[in-house]
Amino acid sequence: MYICVMELAAHINYLLYRHDCVTLPGFGAFLVEQKEAYFDAAQQLYYPPSKVLSFNEQLQSNDGILASHIAKIFKLSYERAVLDIHQQIITWKEQAQKGKLKLTTLGVFETNAEGKLVFGSEQGLNFLAASYALEQVPAQPISRSTAEQPVTPVFTLEPRESNPFVRNAVVAAGFLALVVFGTNYMTDQQTKALWQQEQTLRQEAREQAAVAVYNLGELPTLEVRTPKPVTKPFHIIAGSFRSGANADRLVQTLNQNGYAQAARLPKTASGFYQVSFAAYATQREAYNAKAAIKRNNYPDAWVLKK
Repeated sequence: MYICVMELAAHINYLLYRHDCVTLPGFGAFLVEQKEAYFDAAQQLYYPPSKVLSFNEQLQSNDGILASHIAKIFKLSYERAVLDIHQQIITWKEQAQKGKLKLTTLGVFETNAEGKLVFGSEQGLNFLAASYALEQVPAQPISRSTAEQPVTPVFTLEPRESNPFVRNAVVAAGFLALVVFGTNYMTDQQTKALWQQEQTLRQEAREQAAVAVYNLGELPTLEVRTPKPVTKPFHIIAGSFRSGANADRLVQTLNQNGYAQAARLPKTASGFYQVSFAAYATQREAYNAKAAIKRNNYPDAWVLKK
């Protein structure tokens, strides 16, 4: 029994909240790209940040995300999940060639005169979980009248007569300052003399050490052997992203969850950053580790050989 069209579209919608790309082999790839918050001057509205949906028919290599998810949900083998997805893709192509293919929660496909798929996303979609249910906010211009302008205070100083007591206090304070200055000056001179004497003694000790000769004899030759680096071509992939910043955030989350070897892999030829739980030297080690990771609430993990 194959997965119905509505179910498969709903699962793709679910995965796009967690991945920047979900690929369907032989059909294309659904992509989400983050869009910053912006202000629409014509409508006087502020729009929250979002992730907008697009489709690229050129990206058709299997990234394993959808098949792993379907196998987990329907308790199928990975190979059976790939086969069921392929059957649905055939049905989708037939519907698109006959007219329109409408996928609820995703959008509408049509085939143009050149035989290419043309995709229009459904209105109101936002795959940025942090902005879920946030609506646009109307701008409210602030007007300030002249009466509300802050008034700058003006201060005037009146001359005051000189006080004899104040003059005497100033003279006494000046004399006290001269006494303190003279005392500090004498203390500084004594400190400088002691410091110069200490420097002279240190210089003499250095000269005596330089004259001394140490005969340690002939030292044995040391042979240093550098261990050969162990290559680890097998990676367990947690997700793939078009944005490097999103990939780095997933690496940080995995590190906090105890995956200390989690890392962002170099950018692929198709322009995506893959995040690896860890790397392994053999395929057996990678698949054994993947089984443990899947049990640890990461059902979409898959193995990649670099």
